[in-house]
Amino acid sequence: MATLQKIRGKAGLLVGVIGVALLAFIVGDLLNSGHTFFSMNRNKIAVVNGKKITPEEFQAQVQMRTEEMQNMYRQQYGMSLPEGAASRINKEVYDQMVQDILLADATEELGLTVSKEELSDLLQGDNIVPMVKQQFTDPQTGVFNKDLLLNFLQVIFDENESNLQGEMKDQIMRQREAWLNIEKNVKQQQLVGKYFTLLSKSMAPNKLDLKAAYDNGKSSVDFAYVEQPYTSIADSTIAVSESELKNLYNKEKENFKQEEKREVKFFSVDIVPSQGDYKLTEEKINNLKENFSTTTDIAGMLSFNTDVPYVDAYVAQRNMNPEMKKFVETSQVNDVYGPVFEDESYKMYRLMGKTVAPDSVKVRHIMFPLQADEKIKNQMDSILNVLNNGGDFAALAKQFSVDQNSAANGGDLGWLTETTAAQFGQKFVSSIFNGGSGFFTVETPYGQHIMQVTERTAAVPKAKVAQLVLKVRPSSETYSTLYNKVSSYIAENGNLESFEKNAKDKGFTLNTVELTTEDISVGMLNDGREIVRWAYKSDKGDISEIFNIENKFLVAALSNVTPAGYAPLKTLESYLKTKLLADKKADMIMKSLSEKAPKTLDAYASAMNSKVDTAKFVTFNTSVITGIGREPVLCGIAPYASVNQLQGPVKGNNGVYVLSVTKKDESSVPMNNDMEKQKYQQMMYSLLSSQLMEVMKDKAEIENNRVKFF
Repeated sequence: MATLQKIRGKAGLLVGVIGVALLAFIVGDLLNSGHTFFSMNRNKIAVVNGKKITPEEFQAQVQMRTEEMQNMYRQQYGMSLPEGAASRINKEVYDQMVQDILLADATEELGLTVSKEELSDLLQGDNIVPMVKQQFTDPQTGVFNKDLLLNFLQVIFDENESNLQGEMKDQIMRQREAWLNIEKNVKQQQLVGKYFTLLSKSMAPNKLDLKAAYDNGKSSVDFAYVEQPYTSIADSTIAVSESELKNLYNKEKENFKQEEKREVKFFSVDIVPSQGDYKLTEEKINNLKENFSTTTDIAGMLSFNTDVPYVDAYVAQRNMNPEMKKFVETSQVNDVYGPVFEDESYKMYRLMGKTVAPDSVKVRHIMFPLQADEKIKNQMDSILNVLNNGGDFAALAKQFSVDQNSAANGGDLGWLTETTAAQFGQKFVSSIFNGGSGFFTVETPYGQHIMQVTERTAAVPKAKVAQLVLKVRPSSETYSTLYNKVSSYIAENGNLESFEKNAKDKGFTLNTVELTTEDISVGMLNDGREIVRWAYKSDKGDISEIFNIENKFLVAALSNVTPAGYAPLKTLESYLKTKLLADKKADMIMKSLSEKAPKTLDAYASAMNSKVDTAKFVTFNTSVITGIGREPVLCGIAPYASVNQLQGPVKGNNGVYVLSVTKKDESSVPMNNDMEKQKYQQMMYSLLSSQLMEVMKDKAEIENNRVKFF
């Protein structure tokens, strides 16, 4: 009991000790983890209405979109993604993820959903969306094959993954992921469609709206006019006070909201070869000439020595560049041409062979997995037997080929040249160009194939040419010289004032740009995202490290930071002054005209030191008047004015106008309520489509941290 009483007596002390120990444990854990608590707020790309976008989920979406774009560029243009594509994909994905959250919130609040049954109907039921139909439509016949779609879904979702290996498994997984992405997009589009329909229905026009819309386009007029432009009065003759500027600024202040901006001054130096680099490259290709001319392993020799990969394929002479074609036509096998200098490269050609053969062949295939499997072998033998006995190749390809892309077209791979076919290996090239007709099998790095050549072009002269190409590149010495030149300038001019002041004397051209967090291009650079990220983590006056961007060394200085909020009066002074000058000039012109009191258009022309001109076919809905420009005041007055009656003087955007309608055409077509309603709804839908997301973003709470990561 005594012990218990002592414990009770020390309870406060014990609680304090335990509390300190727990606090030490928690703080120690936080310090050891390095980021569990303190970086919690940093571990997010954005927060949209309280919903967090993490770097992991953002990067997953970026990777998926990048793969889609890369495949598209390869298929359509035969090239990799262009410079700046990565940054643009990042922005596109960010915008889409923000949009998805905003729309999800809006539709959830309204109780809009897409049920499983509805989604199933859109993907594989009676109302399949065009996005899916397009993937499973025969381009030859234009007929959608629903059985092919259902078979595809069964393969990618019902296949036992334990039976899949290598390329086959990767292909199934990619197709499954692509399909799930389609499902997500279809569901999203359906929700968006419902949301847009609901909003557009809420903006249905009444009878007065329709009558006004009809009347606004009913009258078309021609008119004669006289203009005295504001430029006819010199700016220097009019005074604009600071108080006037401030009053106009305060009046229009809400139009001047802006996000944070960062002004950067930068110069760049092109990383280009020196004269010594040209000489070294020429010497190198001359040293390789004997080996290039005599080697029996041309592919092996070129694999280490050329900037243009060797393709072991015959090419139609008519498709060669003029210089190569002339060499082939006048040379014997193993003759060598060059070196010559062209397109910043030194080149040599060696003629490896000549032949006369089809330039292209059209082929189709049924593809099977690459792994050696008795079951697959028996299946291929069985299908070959069916084909040799009159079986339908296209139907068999759709049923059995693991290449679902070509299967949708009956296995058709289209027209192939030897160059395009070389990616499948020499066995493949030899089989389709040197084989006969009928069906045959061949193995490639991608799988096992049952092949058929369906068409061949006429035989033409062809040649196989090996090219040794050495592009002249800046050497490490040149690179270091340029880098040291820039580095020395930074070391000697480490503050903003000297950085700006001394650039010209050192041969550097300084550029100035104002950046936002969403910018990608910087000046003439397609992808300056690295500079944008630097600018937004730096302080005014900071000088950057040396960036290596688009084959340039670039250095930037952060010269100004404009915080988010209202643009300062100083930056808008020129704009505000122009408006005030125009208004004061208009008053001066109209006062002068009032004193002169002209009675005719010709008299106004004389008083305004101008001439009479004409405009035609102007309605209330006209946005730009030919010969005048954007002058809403004229479109508002002219259609409702009486013929031959002077109107004005009136203030316009560009000058003061006086006009007289010379001709008025009233539409004889009676008002059609249904047509006007349809036009009105199309206009509303267009406004919704173009402005809805911007309005939603403006009203949402969005914390954008993307510039800290990407």
